[in-house]
Amino acid sequence: MSLLTLILPRESVSEVSSAIEKIGANGIVQINARGSVLNEGGGILNKMFPPPAPEQQILQVLVNNSDQDKIVDAAIQSGNLDKVGAGAVFSIYCNEVHLSSQYPTSISDNEEEATSSKSGDLEAICCVCEIGVAEDIAKAALLSGAPGPTVTFGEGGGIRDKIPLLRITKGPEKEFVWCVVDKSESDEIFADMARAGRITEPGRGFMYSIPVSSGLINISSTVSSSTHGANMEQIIAALDDLKGNKEWRQSLDSNKGKSLKTTYLENLVGVYCIIPRDNYSDVYDAILDSGAPGVSTNFGVMTDSDSEQGQNEEWALVYTSIGPSGVEDLRNSVTKKITEIGIDRFAFYTLPIPRALTYLGG
Repeated sequence: MSLLTLILPRESVSEVSSAIEKIGANGIVQINARGSVLNEGGGILNKMFPPPAPEQQILQVLVNNSDQDKIVDAAIQSGNLDKVGAGAVFSIYCNEVHLSSQYPTSISDNEEEATSSKSGDLEAICCVCEIGVAEDIAKAALLSGAPGPTVTFGEGGGIRDKIPLLRITKGPEKEFVWCVVDKSESDEIFADMARAGRITEPGRGFMYSIPVSSGLINISSTVSSSTHGANMEQIIAALDDLKGNKEWRQSLDSNKGKSLKTTYLENLVGVYCIIPRDNYSDVYDAILDSGAPGVSTNFGVMTDSDSEQGQNEEWALVYTSIGPSGVEDLRNSVTKKITEIGIDRFAFYTLPIPRALTYLGG
């Protein structure tokens, strides 16, 4: 099974979600987000009045790998995602997925680890940061070549949250910066985002990357105030087609190759739990109590629930990252808590995290 993610302008969400639901995508979680753009125009007025962040929506849904291609095709067709600036669709293979019997989806539970390890030429990068820092991180990603970083709002915390005094002085609100980039450019973009967010300093945040199995990324990253017939994104895309690859970009940026001298966390597993929002705090605390170093939460609406009371119900996506050996114990601990409080609608899935970065002390 795979996690399918779409990043869309608000006006196309309804049509796209209806199209993919008709062919088997059920349990679609919709998350509010904002985009990030750079203004190609110059002048003092453009600096004083930067372009507003475009309003976006993120749709996420678990799908069977056998259905993935037709669902992606329906999303592309209904949302015109092959057009510049129309949005993005990408999928990530799950290591494993566990679904409760009442979770609103048409797919069956898969208790076995995924056998496929296929990955494409893309990589997703996520940075969890304090409120107010996301703009700097997104701008750094844009300047490094990432197409339209997307920012969501949520909560996050760690072991420090168990200390009452720190809970008073530092709130749990977080911003999350997401972007999907070519693997050939991911090291530089990851490093530039980490520098902008000062992620290796105490309390600054956490960032990680996830391999993307396939995707089509057409998110706008520039606003042009010129009268030219094409903006910079279109010019670069045309040059990619003419050259037959994207290697020509690297020769232009050869003097930028500033590697980040730090120690990365490697080969972690992202453990994700989708739960009704009313119950998320119990799962949040259970993850921390089980020994996880940190936990993050995004909130969204599940618009296609089968039950009448489930229509437009709020859900929470609660997740953490740990070493492979701790996944089963953590999941068992959280499942025990879910059983104790009588929740019968939830889903677990895990994703590979080959690289992560945070303050490691010392």
